[in-house]
Amino acid sequence: MSTVWHRIQKYNKDRNQQLLLFKYKAMKQSAFRFFRGTCHLFYEDFAHWQNWEDETVSWICGDLHVENFGTYKGDNKLEYFDLNDFDEAVLAPVSWEISRMLTSIFLAAKDMHLSKLKSKKIAASFLSEYIKNLQKGKSLVIERNTASGILKQLIVQVSERSNSDLIKSHTIKTKNGKMLLIDDQKTIALTKRTKNALKTFFNKWSNQYHNGKYVFTDAAIRIAGTGSIGVDRYIILAKKMQEKSFVLLDMKESKVACLQQYVQQQPLFNNEAERIVFVQEMMQHISPALLQPLQFNKQYFVMKQLQPSADKMDLSLCNGKLKKLENILQTMAEVAASAHLRSTGRNGSVIADELIAFAEKHLQWENKLLQFAEKYTRQVQTYYQSFIAEVNV
Repeated sequence: MSTVWHRIQKYNKDRNQQLLLFKYKAMKQSAFRFFRGTCHLFYEDFAHWQNWEDETVSWICGDLHVENFGTYKGDNKLEYFDLNDFDEAVLAPVSWEISRMLTSIFLAAKDMHLSKLKSKKIAASFLSEYIKNLQKGKSLVIERNTASGILKQLIVQVSERSNSDLIKSHTIKTKNGKMLLIDDQKTIALTKRTKNALKTFFNKWSNQYHNGKYVFTDAAIRIAGTGSIGVDRYIILAKKMQEKSFVLLDMKESKVACLQQYVQQQPLFNNEAERIVFVQEMMQHISPALLQPLQFNKQYFVMKQLQPSADKMDLSLCNGKLKKLENILQTMAEVAASAHLRSTGRNGSVIADELIAFAEKHLQWENKLLQFAEKYTRQVQTYYQSFIAEVNV
């Protein structure tokens, strides 16, 4: 049998091997960070571990965990708390998504040094709230006026953050004007050839879709997240001509979803970027600005206005206080159920009545999901210990 390290290497073989060093270094930080970087391992094992029936077929983000929720400004300039990663999005049973989320709760709880009893309590609280919201059959919107506590503070912070502050944190002043800050950690310099190709591509895109509103200023390789490190990803600094201000954009290569091989036949998309954008626009209430699939250098990318990583939900902000944790996780459950309901009846997914019916039968599967997640958490910890023993980065 292949070791976990061999399985990881096999999955990542077509990615940038130099950039993968950043990924593996991040994965060594904790079992939870390892879990974030190995969504493919989860689904490789899931097919053999699942012991419940779920005939729902719904759009899922595919990589649901506690840090794939976040606050951001939508295309309508308002602030929301919602799912924020759709690279692995496919049509699949909703319980697959929730099983991964529950596992992430147990792992995050361990990082916060919570007892087993408290870990079980907050995981059960999330699942109970998810079921309750699925039973209602109505999607909700989490924004400034409907949020409370820590979550409301985060949304307010986003609303008060100026674009100029974001630009300042990512740029430096040079004799040639404003340029991206290259720190060799989150941003890495591009070759002159690639940067010139991006410049030509970007300005053509701006002319085609935005009447030349945005003009290329600078670009760099972007290192962000965990699971996607190693795919081609760029941060672009552009000038907004009429407003004489700047904007940052994220341009990430799109790959086949890691759970594609484990699900039934999927709708046909022209490319993987189109799939990601299609699902994101369905599952989110409002999507980020400038979200669009693109082709560059014979590869497909998802373009969107840059969303700072600091806006991701960090459960450590609750300081281990059980009530605060439960409140945040219950809101995440509302968001997850709403995203599933929002995309019902679209391009192959079941209608809302079928998700409601599945939720009504929760006594048949609720405890099985919790037991699976708790057991699989131990498997992740075993994988993690093997990984840090084998990998020297």
